[in-house]
Formats: sequence, structure tokens, C-alpha cells
Amino acid sequence: MDGYHIYWGETHDNTYQFESMTASMDEVLWRAASHLDFYSGAYYTACATAFKPGGHPSEAEEPKLVLEGWKPGDRLDQEWAEVQEATRAANRPGEFVTFPGYEWQGDGGSGDHNVSYFSEGPPIFVVDTLKELYARLRQCGVDSLAIPHHTAYRKGVRSRDWSVHNEELSPYTEIFSNHGCSETDEEWVGLRNNPHMGPGYAGGTWQDALDMGLRVGAIGSTDRWGIMPGDYGSGIMACIAKELTRESVWEAMKARRVYAVTGDRIEIDFRLGDALMGEVVKADGPRKISVKVRGADAIDRIELLRRGRVIATHCHQGTWEMPPAGRPAKFKMRVECGWGPRPTEIQMPERHWDCRLMVPGNEILGYDPCWISPGHKKPDIRSGTAAFQMRTSQATVGARYQNANVFEIECDEGPDADLVLKVGELEERAPVAEFCRGSREMWFRDECVRTLHERAGIEPESPERGDIYHHVAYKTKVHRCIPEAGYTAELEYEDDEPLAGLANPRGDVEYRVRVEQRNGQRAWSSPIWVSGG
Repeated sequence: MDGYHIYWGETHDNTYQFESMTASMDEVLWRAASHLDFYSGAYYTACATAFKPGGHPSEAEEPKLVLEGWKPGDRLDQEWAEVQEATRAANRPGEFVTFPGYEWQGDGGSGDHNVSYFSEGPPIFVVDTLKELYARLRQCGVDSLAIPHHTAYRKGVRSRDWSVHNEELSPYTEIFSNHGCSETDEEWVGLRNNPHMGPGYAGGTWQDALDMGLRVGAIGSTDRWGIMPGDYGSGIMACIAKELTRESVWEAMKARRVYAVTGDRIEIDFRLGDALMGEVVKADGPRKISVKVRGADAIDRIELLRRGRVIATHCHQGTWEMPPAGRPAKFKMRVECGWGPRPTEIQMPERHWDCRLMVPGNEILGYDPCWISPGHKKPDIRSGTAAFQMRTSQATVGARYQNANVFEIECDEGPDADLVLKVGELEERAPVAEFCRGSREMWFRDECVRTLHERAGIEPESPERGDIYHHVAYKTKVHRCIPEAGYTAELEYEDDEPLAGLANPRGDVEYRVRVEQRNGQRAWSSPIWVSGG
């Protein structure tokens, strides 16, 4: 990408949430560095007061109401100093980049923002309104960002009023997180996960801001609590920068060369002429637009939007075939672990998965982590072998607990190449073509029989119904292998509509891209703006 690289990071991981930390700052940063390129946490500046019915403060009675407000000043100072000490120590150019940051809520009426500083030093600004925050950030002497999030909730109630906006300090917005999606109010994804703050509706969406003429990019972040920064499926930020340093990543963020994904690390190369996402260009004649996508699974479609409306779509499913036998080809394989007994059924220790993927005589090119919990080890990849370990806790109904790695392999014989996957005592072995035909389950049945005998006293094969040995057993899903033709796609489009009839009140026409994979994972690019003035 012309000297640029895509780096993956988290900028909204709440630390010191309310009265306790789920982990120390050093531990949080270690977890982030295990699978991310950069990190700017959101030190949580609010504390909670619990009230029982009648309005009396309460520590333990139920039911109770929780009211948020600024933490006491001495506590803010102490914890903020700890955050900055940790981010300064963890910053390692070329390996892992950190920025100090905190969540600002003010009086609740200006919308929540994550403040990030280029370097350690500035204080937390205890002010009520966004206008005041902007003023203090401009005066603090260190380059700053104030990024809004979950903007599609009710304006003036912990959500965004776009009439107050500074494009230099807020060059992009968080449109996807654990809360859901603030792209539009069309409920394509929607804001549905927080019963207090919802519902989401029109007025504060990202598209509303674009329609007003604001030049605002888009990112994803988790908005979670230090358990696993950047956990898979809660939102993550892509940053297009020249190198992994504070200076380069910060420059890319200020330039809006950023975009949002839900979990899978979908690579997007989006251009209008020679312009990259985030840029503002002039164009008098037809606009030539190109989009190249490299996913982590089979791509379903690419959509090109102009002023919020889809003007071109590339539907990718059904357009690609299995590569011919005997010729070099690339594939992606997802190995997902985590199914098993519930804690209410039988108490088990944390599960450690020892895995080995082998393509003898061929190459494993790399991997993408899809981790929702800490404790995994980066795969040791040596030529045609990847040794890796994952760890999961017991499953609870409705909770996400599966962790995965997605490997890219290159085979000289194409689909005829042999592939071997070992997970613990189980093994799957077949030509790559067989793995491409459908997903597989590795069922630890024998282990389950032994475990139920040892821990629950159930004699082997004695239950009237044998399905208990599947329900309580640990399982691994081997997703179908996807050829490169399935996880790569392109869209080219030339727009010759006159700009005069398309522009927003500012005189701009913005173009942006949406991508969806067959597994439901999504990505949203920041726009490219064509300016009429």
C-alpha cells in the first residue's frame, strides 16, 4: 500500500472501572500487547454511588440505583499517574505503541469522549461541557484527541450533539463497540446491548454527522473493562501508517487514515484516484474509485456509498472457484476452541489447548488472532508448521467464550496438499480440498467419558442417553478452508454524476465503503471527501 501498513489497536478499554480493576495496568497492557499493535486505554474517571429506594446511600442492599459522577480529585490524580507511568513504560517503538488516555463524560450532556494524548504529562480536565474540554485541550501543550462514541443514543444524555464539533481534535468517531453500531438508525446492526442507554435512533449517528458536512472518520473499539483489550467481536480499530511508532500512528489518526472492524481483521485499500481514505480532494470530472479487500473469511459483498447511499455493490459469493489441482495456491483456515461443560454442571479447571497445524513441504504465511480472553500464546510458525496454545474458561449460556486463530497457508500443490491438525489427543488429516468442502468438529468424547467417571461417578456408557457425552465434552471447530479467491475481492467504479447536485451543505461529497464477510464480520472505511470548495 505505497509504503503504508495496517496496524490494529484498541483505544477504548476502560481501566479502573468504578471501584476496582479487573487487572493491574501492567497486566492490561501485557494482554493488549499479546495481540495488538497499539493501545490507548480509557481510564475511567467516573465513580459510582449506590442508592436504595428512598434515596439513601447504600453499600449492599438490593435493589439499588447507581449514580455516576467524577471521582474525587486525589483519587483521579493518583490513578492517572499510575496510568501514565504504565503507558510510558510499555511503549516500544516497532513492537507495541501506547498513548495515555481517559474517558471524559462531563456533566453527561455533551456525549462521552475518549481523550488521548500524544505523550504523558497533561492532566485530566474536570469540566462539564465539550466546548470547555476542547478549549482546555487546545491549551494543554500536548497534541490531543477527543473521540466520541455510541453517538446514536439520545442527544444530550451521554450522547453526541454534532452541532459542537472540532475536526482537528475529533477527526473520527467510534461507530462500533460492545454497545452496537452508530453508523445509521437503520438497525443493520443497531445499538441494542445496553438497556440503560438505548435505544439508538436518528440525529446523532455517524451518517447524520456526514450529512451535516462534518469530515469525520470511523473506528471500532470494545468499550469494555480491561478483561481483554481488543477482544474479538467487540470492535477494533485499523490504522494505516508508515511505521509502528507514536509519531507515525498519531499522524495517521489525525489524518483519518483509520477504519472500523467488528472483529476479523479485514484489510481495506480504498482509493479515489490516488487519494487514500480520510483525505479531501478536488475532482472536476469523473471520479475513479477502487476498493481492494483481503478478509479473514469468505467475502460476501463490498458496498460503495456516496452520501450514505449505496451506488455500487460487488457480490462476491458464487463468483469464485476452487483453484486447480497441482498449482500453487493460498488458503485460510480458522481453528476455533472453547466449547465445553458449564460451571453449573461440573467444575473444571481452565482448559489449555495444545495445537499443531502442519502442511508438510509447504508454508504457513501468518495468522490473525481472534481472542476474547487472555492467556494465549502467539503461534510458533516455522515453515510448514504452526504450534500454538490457547486457553479458555468454562462456558456459560449466552456468553462468548470461543477463541480462534486464522492461519494463511501457501501450498505448491494447491488443494492436493496434505494438511494435518492436531488438538490435544485428536487429529484431523486430509488434503486441503477436503477441508475446503465443509467445517469439522473435533469432539473430545473419550476425554469426556473419563472425566464424568472420575469427577461425577458416572460409569462409562451407563447413561440412558448418550448425548451427555457431546453436551459436556470439549469441542474444537475447524472451519472450512477458504481459497484466496474467496477471501480477496475488488470493486472498481467510475462516478460521472455532476457534483453540484450531490454535495452536502459544506459543498462536499463523501464516499465510503462497507464490507461484510459470509461469517457476519463487517468493516467500515473512513470516507474520502471530494470538495467543491
